[in-house]
Amino acid sequence: MISFLDYYSREEIQEAILESSELKEVAVMIGDKGFGKRPEVLQYKSDVLELVKQGATSFHISEEHWKNPLLLSTGMTKKQLNDLRAGWDLILDVDSDNLEHSKVIADLLVKALKFHNLSNISVKFSGNKGFHIGVPFKSFPKKLNNQDMKELFPDLARIIASYLTEMVKPYIKEIIKDEDLEKILKIDTILISSRHLYRMPYSLHEKSG
Repeated sequence: MISFLDYYSREEIQEAILESSELKEVAVMIGDKGFGKRPEVLQYKSDVLELVKQGATSFHISEEHWKNPLLLSTGMTKKQLNDLRAGWDLILDVDSDNLEHSKVIADLLVKALKFHNLSNISVKFSGNKGFHIGVPFKSFPKKLNNQDMKELFPDLARIIASYLTEMVKPYIKEIIKDEDLEKILKIDTILISSRHLYRMPYSLHEKSG
């Protein structure tokens, strides 16, 4: 397996990680010791390599966009979070026990999103047995029922995830033909919560490499 230092020394990897971190809270995983300090941000691509030299093994970002991520703190009220939040991306975390099952589920969810005329969809491998499907905030209207879209997180994101899950269930059962559908169809709704993080694109996975 390639060393963490060798991998994150690549300039194109640093640039991709920096681009993904814009207006996002960043946290680094330090091996099996857990996350480093929060909130963290990346300002320059050289920050990536410097953090790795300090022990960082993977990089994680928030679903939420923040006006200034460094103003985040524990114990903030919902109003304080809403005021600081600039937007949010819809991230569907498909995490089945079987990679082939995850592929089927991810493919059907993408098709479900396209059925609703969404075209700006990203899919990335989680690094282990799942996928992260993303829809950027700019794909959503600015308001819904006269309420700012940025203030509807995480409730609206959870509703969308639940709706899409129910939409693809019969197709998954037809393709995989397994009686225990609930075990196969795992979309991690814990991810859909304020300040929750997911593995950044081009970040290594500690267990699988």
